[in-house]
Amino acid sequence: MMRDYQASIGDICGDATGLRVRVEDVDLYDYVHFSVIDGNDATEFQAETGEMSHVAFVHRFIKQGNIFGTRKAA
Repeated sequence: MMRDYQASIGDICGDATGLRVRVEDVDLYDYVHFSVIDGNDATEFQAETGEMSHVAFVHRFIKQGNIFGTRKAA
């Protein structure tokens, strides 16, 4: 099942196994670079990094939020 969203820097995403990742970058070749995060929101820390194609990323992960979600435009 394909999801209709564009991964962007700061997105927090999760998969069906409970794995949570934070999008760090989407490069020129449409690869999503991400950090696996562990812990709850208050004690979140980076555990590991990885990358995968954008198509594979949106097929596996569901967007759960954005670390920049509380910021307002100037």
